[in-house]
Amino acid sequence: MFELFARSDSTAAVIRELNARGIRSKRGRPIDRGALYKLLHNRIYRGEITHKGETYPGMHEPIVDAELWDAAHAVLAGNRNQRAGRTRSTEPALLRGLIFTETGAAMTPHHTKKGNRRYCYYVSMDVIQKRPTAELRGPQRLPTAMVEKAVIGEIRRRLRTPEVIARTARTLKKERPDLDEGTVTAALTQFDDLWEALIPAEQARVIQLLVARVTVGEDGLDIDLRHDGLGALASLMTPAQEDAA
Repeated sequence: MFELFARSDSTAAVIRELNARGIRSKRGRPIDRGALYKLLHNRIYRGEITHKGETYPGMHEPIVDAELWDAAHAVLAGNRNQRAGRTRSTEPALLRGLIFTETGAAMTPHHTKKGNRRYCYYVSMDVIQKRPTAELRGPQRLPTAMVEKAVIGEIRRRLRTPEVIARTARTLKKERPDLDEGTVTAALTQFDDLWEALIPAEQARVIQLLVARVTVGEDGLDIDLRHDGLGALASLMTPAQEDAA
């Protein structure tokens, strides 16, 4: 699989080839982009293990040598940059339909242009509908990049907290009894790698999976996570010792 990816310039072509060969994920499903990225980032192939965000030597020899690993990841980075370039002009608003003021008004994506520069914001519908200023509470207009960065940072922080890990493990217990809390912890710490491998449209889908609501108030952001979404994410990112290579 690593050899195939390293000599290809198309992720879609690799996925088609793997499925044509009858290669399936551990759960018997066809290989898709998410499964492929999970395999490519699985350090078990380098004879290593990941625990709480740290990488350690494993108990077996590497299956994939350093040169092939680096070559495959160079292609992965190139594909990511190329895809991002194609979609940059139509980047989705990550929090569309998820962000509200403390009074319950939706905040909708909005932009202005000055010359060749485009400035993006989330703006309260109260402002757009010209509700009297005296009736407004809390921030009504926020720069898109700032608020999305804050939400992503908070998600990263929460994925490492014992409370979220334990709740995610409990959510997964019926569907995936093979996943203990330690395995869930290791899976969730791979979130940064997964996030960096995704183009904006894919990142937006992950946010829709994980976030139920973002409330903007005078004291900051309040983020409600979807715990079923956390379970689905952890299941997807579980180290794939038994996945086809």
